Amino acid sequence: MSKTSSMHGTPDTTFPGPSGDGGGDDNILTSREARDLLRIGRTKLHELTRRQRIPAYRIGDGRTSALRYRRSDLLRWLFSQKI
Repeated sequence: MSKTSSMHGTPDTTFPGPSGDGGGDDNILTSREARDLLRIGRTKLHELTRRQRIPAYRIGDGRTSALRYRRSDLLRWLFSQKI
């Protein structure tokens, strides 16, 4: 379950899908990885997160704590934006 991501050389954190087989699409992403996935800038990601358009998870306390994103949440949001 802990393979290395080719993009940044960091551990690829994957959580089991609904069937519990580990084949889910629930990778936990940093802000940088979320921006890369969505191909948007830091300001746009911050704005979407602040407005609660994109679900995020706070790691730590206070305003300067780190944010994490679930890949499946981001893809679900992205596909819902189809015009």
